[in-house]
Amino acid sequence: MKAELEQLIALQNADTSIRKLQAEIEAIPKRRAEIEKEFDQRAFEIRELEKARDDARTERVRLETEVLEQRSNQERAERNLMSSTKQDEYTAAIREADAARKHISQLETQILEKMEAFEQAESKLKEREPEMTRLSADMEARFKEFEEQTRTQAEQLAASRIERERLVATLPKQMGALYNRISARIRDGIAVAEARNNSCTACFMSLRPHLMAEIRRGEEVIICDNCNRILYYLPSGTMQKEASPAIAAENAVA
Repeated sequence: MKAELEQLIALQNADTSIRKLQAEIEAIPKRRAEIEKEFDQRAFEIRELEKARDDARTERVRLETEVLEQRSNQERAERNLMSSTKQDEYTAAIREADAARKHISQLETQILEKMEAFEQAESKLKEREPEMTRLSADMEARFKEFEEQTRTQAEQLAASRIERERLVATLPKQMGALYNRISARIRDGIAVAEARNNSCTACFMSLRPHLMAEIRRGEEVIICDNCNRILYYLPSGTMQKEASPAIAAENAVA
């Protein structure tokens, strides 16, 4: 195969790798959010118990504060009762003191209910503590694996970009310009495609016999009549270091 054509194939593989890695790196926030969502779904019942426990504690504090206010009202009413000199003042003071005592009694009942709710939720959480520990460990392991994967992808992307620069530097300017022109025009960026079974693997259109013969010889750069991509041929049984660029792109999308 012509050396320039081999360089074009290598350049296309580098560009395909760069696009795939860039897409994966750009999707990092979404992928991380998916892991967090999965963890939250698995820990939903535990989160609900924690919420019930915290709500009970908060409501208990509020009720206890209200009890203190009502006791202050009761004490004031009792003082008014002792100092009242008129019947209507006496009656009003009695009613106010009674109302405060009744309200305090209701509040204390509610406080006991919140204490019970808190204790029940706390007890269930302790029972499920081993489960929560496993979930947290699993979450940590998933994130560690995720971070290692993203680090590796960043390193691969940097290496692919260096390799691309090297390949572009070794190509004749005219050939590099042709590749860039085709790559920029085509949406998937695939400028070089394998010709196999008498058809282009990028657009799947059949190739004329004499054109296929020229592609097999590999003595010059041949362009697909339909999609205008650069075509190359690998004899059957040839071991490919990498899949053809068009197929690699399809696999990346899948």
